[in-house]
Amino acid sequence: MSQWLAVALALLAALCLAVGTQRQGSAVADRTHGRLTPRALLALLVNHRWLLGLSLLGLGTALNVAALGLATVTVVQPIGVVALVVTTLLHARHRRLRINRRTWTAIGLCTAGGAVFVTCAVAATDPAHGISAWAEHTVVVMLVVLVCVLGVSAALFRRGLGGTFYVVAAGILYGFVAVLVRLTITRIQGSAGQLLDDVNWLAVGAAVVAAALGGWFVQTAFATGPPDLVIAGLTVIDPMVGVLLGLLVLGEAGPGFSVVTGVLMAVAGGVAIVGVAVLSQHHPEVLARRAEFAARAELARRDLPGAGTQAPGPSPAGPDRPAHHRPGSHA
Repeated sequence: MSQWLAVALALLAALCLAVGTQRQGSAVADRTHGRLTPRALLALLVNHRWLLGLSLLGLGTALNVAALGLATVTVVQPIGVVALVVTTLLHARHRRLRINRRTWTAIGLCTAGGAVFVTCAVAATDPAHGISAWAEHTVVVMLVVLVCVLGVSAALFRRGLGGTFYVVAAGILYGFVAVLVRLTITRIQGSAGQLLDDVNWLAVGAAVVAAALGGWFVQTAFATGPPDLVIAGLTVIDPMVGVLLGLLVLGEAGPGFSVVTGVLMAVAGGVAIVGVAVLSQHHPEVLARRAEFAARAELARRDLPGAGTQAPGPSPAGPDRPAHHRPGSHA
């Protein structure tokens, strides 16, 4: 019964995360132009829409933590895929976009894959399974290494990294954070002395740092794409990481886990990933941006000196310049 209560809390959390993500994503997109700078982030800190989104994300996180206190990571995390559907509908309404057939197909794939995954997870995991100290230390060490690698990569190659990197990196980090939250709650619930006597503060610190870095990655991803694409990546990658850690490191697999169940979960996860891939290629806002970029490229090509008599390609006169800087131009 507690697992299904956890599912209900996780659904409420997904709704809060969906609305909060859409609010924050639209606020970031309106304040930035493809790149999030520290100055733009400071401006967002006084933006009412962004702050509303932050509040909803905080509420959603609290509900998700409550769900993790009642069920395993393997059960709770995949439910976040519901947020994808809600975010897509809200964003389409906000931008006055018409959701095309392939976008609906992608949403259906993500939702169906997530639903099958959750059903298998509820039947195949043991919520009463105890976590060993070795397993917890392993997760912490893995996360510390991951934070260092991703943080250094983002610092050194930030100009060459696209939105996909930030979405994938944030999803992986949040998957680890969910696992450590579950472990911390388990320690608190099983403490024989004072409430916080058995808490692993190194795990708590690693989770806080990872959550902060993941938050920066998400905000950066908002600046480069629609929020439903961002949350699509997160709602697939986050639970996959959490499930893999739960099954392979924490040993959460119960008596109901079998080869058939594992294959079904793998297929369901694959279907959800395909849905994300389709969404990233055929989302109406992505198509609109492609058309806009193509139109700009065509205008730039036509604006090149001699473009009317030469084949498309680099102009022998050198790089294109604004019209008011070119000789003979009266623009």
